[in-house]
Amino acid sequence: MANSQFLKSWRGAAGLTVLLALSICPALIATAVGQGNITVFGRVSLPDGKPASRVMVKLEMSSGLKREIMTDDYGRYEIRGVSAGRYQVSATNPDVPEQYSERAESDSTRAFSNRVQIDVYLRLPLHSDKREAKPGTVSVAEAAQNIPKAARKAYDQGVKLQKENQSDKALAAFNQAVELYPEYFQALTERANLLMGGGKLTEAAADFELALRLNDKYVPALRGLGYCQIQQKQFEPAVSNLERAFVIEPKVPLTLLLLGYANLSLSRYEPAKQCLEEALKLGPESSARAHVYLAEVFAHEQKFKEAADSIRRYLTLKPDAADAADLRKMESDWRARAKGAKNQN
Repeated sequence: MANSQFLKSWRGAAGLTVLLALSICPALIATAVGQGNITVFGRVSLPDGKPASRVMVKLEMSSGLKREIMTDDYGRYEIRGVSAGRYQVSATNPDVPEQYSERAESDSTRAFSNRVQIDVYLRLPLHSDKREAKPGTVSVAEAAQNIPKAARKAYDQGVKLQKENQSDKALAAFNQAVELYPEYFQALTERANLLMGGGKLTEAAADFELALRLNDKYVPALRGLGYCQIQQKQFEPAVSNLERAFVIEPKVPLTLLLLGYANLSLSRYEPAKQCLEEALKLGPESSARAHVYLAEVFAHEQKFKEAADSIRRYLTLKPDAADAADLRKMESDWRARAKGAKNQN
């Protein structure tokens, strides 16, 4: 399968988003509640994790309607009489305009009652931080962190060196960050990515697992652990971790690509097909390898022309792929089988 193809697109993995997901893979669909009046409620937190009292919460509904309400002294809000559907919630602090939150999404059809909880977290724009801002809101675990300056400096240096492909120096920087602040799950995850890139899957998996003990909703660690498990042919736990990553952050092509491959490896063809097709919709270039895995699905369905066409689409995008010669032979074999089946009819 040339699993190493995954690693080439690994750096495209995004960071954090929030709460519940869109419906894509059948295995992820939850029981829907009955339609009717919905109450959306939750808590708004400051960047340090404390309650954000008297800040403005905005609810936007899939119907286009909007509602606004102020939080109470404990950072809580509750909006009643909302129609069923998808919601986006965001918050702003009138007293500190530079504090904001990203939009948190949820869907009443994913709830098990007529109450939908959406927590949001105010954050400060990192004007002096050279790292790319991550999409989504700050998690509770991140908001509660009190990272020493020296540890943060080491982490930032590691990120910089990692981008410059100075892996050994980056690893040393992440080691230092973890030594200075053992709860630094972001540094543990980045260190794991480096170890994984060097083929040290056991050590990488241990770091990902430690990061998840500190923050069990940290998507890069969930996805990283899932990847390690795929490489070690532990497909069942890989599916479990990747599904968790998907539910928290549903629109990352790499998560769906990995999830599709893991399902395919378990001969779960329909979920694999849907995940791979969605990965291609979200990231046609970064998820190009999905065409190869979809070809296997089509071949299983005895759709040999479609299988060959899928291989051709991949080779058009990646003509210099390491396994291009093998794939061209596969395409030729499947076209011959498709022609033979047509002649028999």
